[in-house]
Amino acid sequence: MKIGLVVCLALLAAPAQALQHHLLIISGLGGTENYRQQFTRASSSLVEAALRAGIDSGNILLLSADPTIETPVRRRQADKATIKQALLEISATAGAEDRVFVVLIGHGNPRGESAVFNLPGPDISAEEFAEAMSVFDNRASVIVNTASASGPFLQPLSRENRVVITATSSGREYHAALFGELFIAAFTTMEADRDKDEKISMLEAFDYARREVRRSFETEKRLPTEHALLDDNGDGTGSLDPGEFKADGALANRTYLQQPPSQETGASSTLITMLQRKQSIEQSISELKMRRDSLAPEKYYAELEILLVDLALLSREIRAQDG
Repeated sequence: MKIGLVVCLALLAAPAQALQHHLLIISGLGGTENYRQQFTRASSSLVEAALRAGIDSGNILLLSADPTIETPVRRRQADKATIKQALLEISATAGAEDRVFVVLIGHGNPRGESAVFNLPGPDISAEEFAEAMSVFDNRASVIVNTASASGPFLQPLSRENRVVITATSSGREYHAALFGELFIAAFTTMEADRDKDEKISMLEAFDYARREVRRSFETEKRLPTEHALLDDNGDGTGSLDPGEFKADGALANRTYLQQPPSQETGASSTLITMLQRKQSIEQSISELKMRRDSLAPEKYYAELEILLVDLALLSREIRAQDG
């Protein structure tokens, strides 16, 4: 049975018992009653997914433009000043090895070559948001902007050890985006679990949402008005079709929302050590496949075989530990 198909958000190289996940959800102006309800539903669904993932409720903060929303976690008004303050507070409390998630749900508009996210009071621009996020430049983080016209947020937010996802490829794609609800829905459906490992990576959620967006436009026989991007190699150029062994996608493929097992949650030190080792092997396999073209075939396959055998044996041991 799936243990909460949800966004795991783990910094793979860090000790699992030391890792904490922090989630900031920013739900902006709906503009109409239908969109207000849509953004409220999406925000509530993401909160529920994060709690099922094992994230401590004290590490989840919802900033919402909807004053009527009911939530089991901390909630504040969504405005520019509160966003900046919330990011500073999370930065002060999160450990150096923790991972921080920030998800924007709402509308956006183009502003020249840039764009803004719509809020009560002054909107926040891509550049202002990137500056506010700079407190996490040296930490693992994931930023998902599901708004229309969100493409210009990608370049200023791009950093090493950071996954950045936008619902659109440019500010010119300003129609209300379908991507956000589908991205969040990925954490509750087995269809998104491409590798059948019973958890959903950021890459799997991205692929699921992108596929369902495309299907929606094809069903309605309309030209698509949104093209989601993912960047996770820090070069500031997002990919429309990322993958584990492509320029973008390797980090997103290893990043989950689910809180890693720890001694505090009842996991044994042996299991924690084995899971860390498994993540290390998976990362080595990804890196090796990225270098395939630069290696002699016999060297590539010899190294790959060793890693795959180690991974298979370790995975069997982990299953035995899990019972």
